[in-house]
Amino acid sequence: MQIRVVFLVLIGLGLVSAPLQAKLNASQCAAAEHWRDVAYLQAPMSQYAPLKNCVAWTAYQFDLPEELLYSVLYVERGALSGKCSVNANGTQDCGPAQINDVRIDELKRFKLSMQDMRSKPCHNIWAMGYLLRREIESADGDIWQGVGNYHYHFSVNPRIHQRYVQRVRRAWQHLNAQLAPCRSP
Repeated sequence: MQIRVVFLVLIGLGLVSAPLQAKLNASQCAAAEHWRDVAYLQAPMSQYAPLKNCVAWTAYQFDLPEELLYSVLYVERGALSGKCSVNANGTQDCGPAQINDVRIDELKRFKLSMQDMRSKPCHNIWAMGYLLRREIESADGDIWQGVGNYHYHFSVNPRIHQRYVQRVRRAWQHLNAQLAPCRSP
């Protein structure tokens, strides 16, 4: 286990040769039953590996691409420790999906509190799925408009909105690049 962690750190730092990287990718792919088995191996996503079933269930429940939820988590990278981050405007973002406290009124109908967003990671991920689905529906089915609105509504600040959309798209592209060796014949 320790050797594997060292290899993952070296890979992340770009200190593993291409042939060795290919061999490691091949062994990871061979052991994987699903793309998520490979995707959650490396930092920063390894911290969310225990939550991969929460992500999969939430994606299923809200009819969202699981890769989209993974990509939002990749961008948000929220703490599992119960700590929240404070934004410049005084609001707080909590949990793995960094659910903002201004959203809590929308979640009260499900009996979810800010404490739940802090201390219950699967509830936090479920809230992400719910909010994303709601924003996508509000954007007439436009996934990327909904993703941007999940973070910062377009009508308030188009620049911040678009920057977030680009970050999530890049995360999705990173996921696909990471999985490419597993998809090659």
